Amino acid sequence: MTTLTSPAGVLTIDTFPAPGDGCLGYLAVDEASRTALAIDPRLDQVDRFVEALAARDARLTYLLDTHTHADHLSGVRRLAQRTGATVLSHAASKLQGTARRVKGGATFVLGTKTVTILDAPGHTPDSLAVLVDGHLFTGDALFAGGAGRTDFMGGSAADLFDTLRVFEGLPDTTVVHPGHDYVGRAVTTIGEEKASNPLLRERDRTAFVGRLSARSAPPANMAAILRHNLGEADTATITAQELQALRQQDSGPLLLDVRSPIEFESERIEGALNVPLDALDTRVDEIPESADVVVVCRTGVRATIAAESLARAGRRARVLDGGVQAWRRARLPLREGRKRLPVDRQVQLIAGVMVLSGVGLGLVVSPWFLALAAFFGAGLTFAGATGTCGLALMLMKLPWNATHALPGETGGAVCAAGGGSAPTCAAPTEPKV
Repeated sequence: MTTLTSPAGVLTIDTFPAPGDGCLGYLAVDEASRTALAIDPRLDQVDRFVEALAARDARLTYLLDTHTHADHLSGVRRLAQRTGATVLSHAASKLQGTARRVKGGATFVLGTKTVTILDAPGHTPDSLAVLVDGHLFTGDALFAGGAGRTDFMGGSAADLFDTLRVFEGLPDTTVVHPGHDYVGRAVTTIGEEKASNPLLRERDRTAFVGRLSARSAPPANMAAILRHNLGEADTATITAQELQALRQQDSGPLLLDVRSPIEFESERIEGALNVPLDALDTRVDEIPESADVVVVCRTGVRATIAAESLARAGRRARVLDGGVQAWRRARLPLREGRKRLPVDRQVQLIAGVMVLSGVGLGLVVSPWFLALAAFFGAGLTFAGATGTCGLALMLMKLPWNATHALPGETGGAVCAAGGGSAPTCAAPTEPKV
């Protein structure tokens, strides 16, 4: 988490990055009144937002998503339940449940500050931006050096062109807080983007639309993520302490661990059944219809997707709030196993070494070696766009990544590596674009 204070000195902004996928969430606190606004909180960051509020002795009064996210689970409803804050949603959003609907031009008070909502369609029809005290939270409408894609979920490159013209009319000193950071710049300004962002500099609407005409694969698990983020599914949760109390009774719940086999073998809650998320649809019959199921993953994100999938199949399930991380923080027993570097880390190390080697050899030995760097760079780009990584698939087949049945395990052995489908660079972690 990083913190930025406005020039006026009474607005503090905490930034919550999500390692690995560039997502950014924000907590804006009016220090004079100790009231706060949360923007784009992820489900796996709810505890961090609550902790930040406590550290600042602040009360969350409003929270919102800048648009309907398709690449991660929103934490807006969970955070609202924890804090009693009012959920705001764009009037064009299909969000179900209680929310105060807003659209461009709407304002509300955050302590001593006035917050203004701007319509920001393009990435999605329900996209909005938030302007407060010279800070603009743009969601996926504007990034440092780029903007969000417009090729799915009702996106429109023409609408995004108009949105950027609105942003362009703001003072150059306006601080921009984007919804993603893909270039290592979580903060920029309107002036900087007007000078260097090729999309903001494009003045021809037809040429702009042409720049954004390419189509690529949608985010992994998009359908399940959208159902959650639109409020069509809302899974019950259970804390680590509550789960442990139930497990100490005669007949505790069935623990369903939906992490990858490598993660499960590394550490797990005793007695859990491992069915990776990508194999759940084909193995749902292994779960008794009458069982009291608690789904487990690393932080609760994959478990939420799994529990909502089970609900559609007629199986009742709750989610371990905070996942294995929360279980560990509660100092509850974990069964340790073989420790290995996650496949996504292996991919990152190998690709990084090959890119650096290609560049170095290209500069010192022959320019032909630059093709090596280009090859691995193109591979990473393809993996990020499609969610499929050939290098990860190959690494999963190597001996040191093989999984084995665990002696003495009850409730089912570890499943075969891969879980029934090709692994991706994001396989050992929470779902990403």
